[in-house]
Amino acid sequence: MGGRMNKKEYNGRKVVALLGDSIIDNKVYVGENELSVTEHLRKINETDYYFEMIAVDGDTTREVIDNQLENIGDSTWRIVLSIGGNDLLQKLHIMFNETSGMIESLEVASKTVEEIKTRYEEILVHLKTLNHPVLLCTIYEGDLQSDPNLAEVEEAGKVLLGMMNDAIHFLGNKHDIEVLELRNIFTEVSDYANPIEPSHSGGEKLAKAIIDWVENE
Repeated sequence: MGGRMNKKEYNGRKVVALLGDSIIDNKVYVGENELSVTEHLRKINETDYYFEMIAVDGDTTREVIDNQLENIGDSTWRIVLSIGGNDLLQKLHIMFNETSGMIESLEVASKTVEEIKTRYEEILVHLKTLNHPVLLCTIYEGDLQSDPNLAEVEEAGKVLLGMMNDAIHFLGNKHDIEVLELRNIFTEVSDYANPIEPSHSGGEKLAKAIIDWVENE
């Protein structure tokens, strides 16, 4: 997590708080001399905006509630949230249950998403009280084919992912918060540094989309 700055250190820049997981905090996954999402953001526009890294690689909705929300500073101007992927990864084992029938599997998947959705909405309710525009990111599909174990559950995983992304769109509409569809941004294998993390090029595409929202919101 990046160090906190006082108002004087912002030097007049507008503060954009970045919350979530490794979709934003992806520095350890990009190669040498390659840029993370946050570094791309700062490279594109460091003059007008200060991008405050609050996101933590590996965090779930629970960690956002317990640890990240309290780190949103008073100087925050815009907020970007990308969370939920790790919640799903923790439940990926349900896709390997070969003894379950289709109905039972869908019921388990639905219950899993509802549990995540409840925490996700708790986050949104808190963010709304701060009275700053918020951008929600959906969860991309990843490059699961590059990992033999994950490739086995790729199609089933897309179903679970689709259910979660539907929940994000639903909550965004319910709370009048804009949603950025990452499945329309991460469209190439080269967008991923590994099966589930943004690469240099994918991070650049995401950074440009965030900047576009910041400048046009």
